[in-house]
Amino acid sequence: MKKVLLSLFTALIFIACEGPMGPEGPQGEPGYGTNWYAKTIVVTQSDWKLMGEPNELNSYYYADKPLKELTKFVYDDGTVIAYIETDTGIKNGMPLVLHKAGKDDLGEFFWTQTFDFDFQTGNIRFYLTYSDFSTKIKPGTETFHVVLMW
Repeated sequence: MKKVLLSLFTALIFIACEGPMGPEGPQGEPGYGTNWYAKTIVVTQSDWKLMGEPNELNSYYYADKPLKELTKFVYDDGTVIAYIETDTGIKNGMPLVLHKAGKDDLGEFFWTQTFDFDFQTGNIRFYLTYSDFSTKIKPGTETFHVVLMW
């Protein structure tokens, strides 16, 4: 029985071979497909604004940047992806959550900092939130990379 099944299987393999390639089809309509645009945005220390009071619960930093390429069409039908570039030259997708630790006269302390973004037509906003809401010191300069696809 095994030999019969093996013979049938072998015969099917040879019968199912592909024939010659046919002629190339017509050219598709122009203008369809994926388009993309990439931009580097640098947020300096002076660009960061504090929402709330220093060290107030739920306080965070944000920075608004114009992005004229983020049209209504991209907003409605496209995709927006953002990365943050670390000081070691590595890009990380956002949101980026970093766990941190420090030491002072009172001992060790721990917190988490989160970089995130949102957008609207013509504008992108970057956020920096600290889990301990210690917002006495402004964040430094950060480099973001934004990719628009439609």
